Amino acid sequence: MFLGGGLTPVRCLGESMRPALEPGDFLLMSSGAPPAEKARGAIVCFRDPRNTSGKFLLKRVIGLPGESIRASNTVFINGRLQEEPYVAATSLSSDVQARGVNRISSGTYFVMGDNRLESTDSRMFGAISVSEIIGTIKFRYWPFSRIGRL
Repeated sequence: MFLGGGLTPVRCLGESMRPALEPGDFLLMSSGAPPAEKARGAIVCFRDPRNTSGKFLLKRVIGLPGESIRASNTVFINGRLQEEPYVAATSLSSDVQARGVNRISSGTYFVMGDNRLESTDSRMFGAISVSEIIGTIKFRYWPFSRIGRL
């Protein structure tokens, strides 16, 4: 269902985006991928690349085309440690092994869940094509206690 202004309501079902998104949150999504200059930090919706069941995932854009990324609990982009205030310390584990350095291909984004312990993301399935992004999460409208822009 599309609302006026090109926004689509979606519901967060999983725990991979905690604490930013909680299971049961109702959100508004604009269609399409964010442009590269506004993409880092955006929460995007796309089909799970691991299966054909039609399941959708919500993840945060971490890395952009042309960048080198090394990701485990912490993220290094082009050799620099990234500040990620949206990642709760409780979602980090000392036993996560660092992945090798990967160069992000043209036309793709590297995405990760904020709850690193509960997220299946680009660390497992690789960067996603910008064309696979269905929309960008803009606003939470439920619960009222957490209403606001994202």
